[in-house]
Amino acid sequence: MERIALYYRVSTDKQDLESQKHTVEKWLGELPEKERPKKVYVFEDEGFSGKDHGRPGLKKMMQAAAKREIDTIVVYRLDRFSRNATIAIKTILELDEYGVGFISVTQPVLNLGHSNPFRRTMLAAFAEIAEIERETIVARVKAGLDAAKKKGTKLGAPIKITGEKKEEALKLREEGLPFKVIAERLSLSVGSVHNLLKG
Repeated sequence: MERIALYYRVSTDKQDLESQKHTVEKWLGELPEKERPKKVYVFEDEGFSGKDHGRPGLKKMMQAAAKREIDTIVVYRLDRFSRNATIAIKTILELDEYGVGFISVTQPVLNLGHSNPFRRTMLAAFAEIAEIERETIVARVKAGLDAAKKKGTKLGAPIKITGEKKEEALKLREEGLPFKVIAERLSLSVGSVHNLLKG
C-alpha cells in the first residue's frame, strides 16, 4: 500500500464530508509506520448521489486505477462508493484486475487490501454473487419474453413502414422531392426512405 486514493462522496451535507475525512484521516494516522503510504491522492464528489456512476471524481479515480497510478482505494463506507451493491461488487472486481485493493474504514469485513489473507476468497465470493445476479436478470428477461409470446404479443420494434407509406414515398420521389423532405413528411428516417425506395 504505497500509493493510495482516498475517495469521499456527499450528496448535499458538507458536514458529512468533514465527518468522513476525519474518520479516514484518523485511520490513516493510526497505521503502523511501515504500512503508511508514500503517496496519498484525494478524489471527491460533492452534491452527487451514490446512484450516479458518472461522477467526475469517481471517473478520475478509476482512470488512475486503470493506469496503476494507485494501488489501494480507501473509503469511509461502501455506500460512499456506490449505493448499488451489485455495481459496487463489480467495480471492486474490476479494481482487482488492475491490481488495486479496496478498503472501507468503517467496515473491516469488506477490506480487500493486499494484506488481507482472505482477500482471494472474498473476491471469489463477490464474483459468484455478481454472476448469480447476472443469471437472475437473464432469467427474468427470458421469462418475460416467453410470457409475452404466450399472450400473442408481437415482440420487437413496431413496423412503421406500411404499403401506403411506400406508395406515398414513390409518388413524392417522382415529384422530385429530396429524401430528407420525404422522410419528414412520412415521419421516417432518411435511411428508411432510401431502403423503402430501393425495395
